[in-house]
Amino acid sequence: MADVNPSLARWIAAPGTDPQNPLLRTTFELSAPPTSARLLVTGLGAFRAFVNGSPYRPSRLDPGLTDPRHRVQVCEADVSELLTRGTNVLGISLGRGFHDMSTPNVWRWEQAPWRGPVRAWAHLRVELADGTSRAIATGEGWRTAPGPISADSMYEGEVFEGGQNPDAWLQAGFDDSDWEGVLVDRPGSGSRRAAPIAAPRMQLQVQEPVIVQEEIVPVEVAGPGPTNSGDARVVLDMGRVIAGWCRYTLRGQEPLEFSAVHGEKLRADGSVDADNEHIHADRFQEDLVRLGRDSPTFEPQFSYKGFRYVELQARLGTLEDLEVTGLLAHADLSVASALSSSDEYLVRFDAAMRASLANNMHHVPTDTPMHEKNGWTGDALTGLSAMVASFDMRRMLRKWALDQADGQRPDGSLSVIAPNPGWGYEELSPAPEWTSLLPELLDELATEYGEVDIVHELGPAAAAYLSYELGRRDEDGLVSGVLGDYLTPGSPGPAPEDKRLTATLFLAHGLRALAHAVELASIEGSPTDGNPWTSRGDQITGVPTPAQLLDDATTLEAAVNTVFLDPRRGVYRDPGSTEYRQTSNLVPLAFGVVPPSRVATVVSHLVADLEERDAHHDCGHIGVRFLLPVLSAHGHGELALRVLSNPTAPGWKGWLDAGNSTFMEMWHEPRSCSHYFMGTPATWIHENVAGLRRGPDGWREFDVVPDPDVPVGRIELSRRTIHGEIVVDVDRDARIVTLEVPEGTRARVMLPGLEQHLEPGLHSVSW
Repeated sequence: MADVNPSLARWIAAPGTDPQNPLLRTTFELSAPPTSARLLVTGLGAFRAFVNGSPYRPSRLDPGLTDPRHRVQVCEADVSELLTRGTNVLGISLGRGFHDMSTPNVWRWEQAPWRGPVRAWAHLRVELADGTSRAIATGEGWRTAPGPISADSMYEGEVFEGGQNPDAWLQAGFDDSDWEGVLVDRPGSGSRRAAPIAAPRMQLQVQEPVIVQEEIVPVEVAGPGPTNSGDARVVLDMGRVIAGWCRYTLRGQEPLEFSAVHGEKLRADGSVDADNEHIHADRFQEDLVRLGRDSPTFEPQFSYKGFRYVELQARLGTLEDLEVTGLLAHADLSVASALSSSDEYLVRFDAAMRASLANNMHHVPTDTPMHEKNGWTGDALTGLSAMVASFDMRRMLRKWALDQADGQRPDGSLSVIAPNPGWGYEELSPAPEWTSLLPELLDELATEYGEVDIVHELGPAAAAYLSYELGRRDEDGLVSGVLGDYLTPGSPGPAPEDKRLTATLFLAHGLRALAHAVELASIEGSPTDGNPWTSRGDQITGVPTPAQLLDDATTLEAAVNTVFLDPRRGVYRDPGSTEYRQTSNLVPLAFGVVPPSRVATVVSHLVADLEERDAHHDCGHIGVRFLLPVLSAHGHGELALRVLSNPTAPGWKGWLDAGNSTFMEMWHEPRSCSHYFMGTPATWIHENVAGLRRGPDGWREFDVVPDPDVPVGRIELSRRTIHGEIVVDVDRDARIVTLEVPEGTRARVMLPGLEQHLEPGLHSVSW
């Protein structure tokens, strides 16, 4: 991230101890038409910025949340087309966002150590046609007044009071003489506010902004009927679960006051289910709106919801005069792949995973757009391959890796969510299956995108985390965890088995990931002395070499085999137990730690257990990621497809056949209906059914290895890489693979009875 000079402007805020939705405004004159204009703007809290009444860019929910004690993201835009000769207006509207959360919640966002009144910072540089230039910045002379949103919360929703034209303040002719002067922070010389502004590192935002992707016309469905007091209620259906909000437009002449409750499910009586045990407030995902002639339209400005249904209840006026439009909004990520197949279920599955992912992309990957909106690291750790196969994730993952490092404690420990308000170090921790994401992210960024500079920057933080975990080893040489294979069928949360197995193996995998990232960084783009731990000429000490990292990983894996592998039976089980758990056997197979002499037996027990269950799994979020690839790797592709296509619970097909277009959080009575971590078999569809796999060091050399035992006739997959687009068309009926290899790359095609290495160009291979 490029640094921004904080002295270009001053932080400003509205008077009062806790201003709500302050509007901040200044006017300025331009003596000639602008030829270029660069606006830098940010807020502590969420903001919207406007130039002469127009949004400075189409983004929403700016800026991305960070721990502002470490860094604040600054948004940038060319606004030259919005400016004019003469009088111009720059306006900023502020909301709480997560920075100044006031809603009590389990994760204690309302107690974040940085929490304080919302503030803004902006600098506009304008070059004019007459050769002169102007600089306009937040500071003295700005004016402020309360805005029309009397409450906003990422969890509760927003309250819009209406009143006079809410856009009038953005026009040049607006009279702001009765507005107050802003409070201005003066670093180094005190502040007009009791709590001075922190001096974080200010950096340009790198991740894609959140924008409105689609407008949806909902349909009315049977609702719960009028309230006891006779107030009308209407339930609208968006047709699928989305992340975003609604735009409300009054078509009549009489005022209208109403509530709008959003949720992903309906209760038995037809009302919208907006229950959330983690949010300690009287309402949740509920907008309270007052529309009139002067303010006939409103859409939330500083919050988003996860929902399919909206329940409207009129408090004044009639809902017949209301027009509602659903707005799907998420990060503006580029699509990285496209899939088609003769098996339409596989296409639906892949699309459901993409939709589940997209609904959770709001500056960082979250777990659910409705219930939490937290950046849970364990969800992403199993979903990482599917993420990068679906979207270009390099910018968002870079931002998120920095968030994790910013939240690192002096002892090296990390939280299970990032960013975090001080929660997740003891709560639901330790959990290496979550927190080992940081070294995995560095390896993914280096391997998938060739971005090795992030290894130099954050490698020491990843190494410190791994050292912390290694220091927790018990007398068996294992590390503990409290979550494990989360949400197995019938489980309300943590896995029922000894969670040291997955915790230890994920730690070992993180060690191997960091070792690989370091090796790539030492080959590509490393400093001239060849030491990947040298940055800006300073030697970074106390970081293990790749060989040492691999030695630690091997030691951990050996401890797992000693404690959990029953060599006589050829199964992994809890010490002293005979109960069989699929994930306990899947992870050692997937990570390659099963002794070679035992692999066949371990696989045979896995297959037998699946067959005894009539092709049903008993996996949580970890097991479902590795189940199908392990089966394909050991000659059981047909069984893998049967498991994926099983129409009865626990399984995915029942979800999709019931009309869902996103994945559920859990197998029974799901809470969240847009949770991507159960959709990770999408990776198997890409890597085993279509057979397209990245090489060990990136896409310069890749593999095409479609599983011949998967009974799918035709599948085509295109994948954008940093070297160009790869297109694979597998026709199992005709026994032909058509492959387009981009320039600068090489493909290894492995089919029954043959192996070929193909140079750039279009190829057709038969078997």
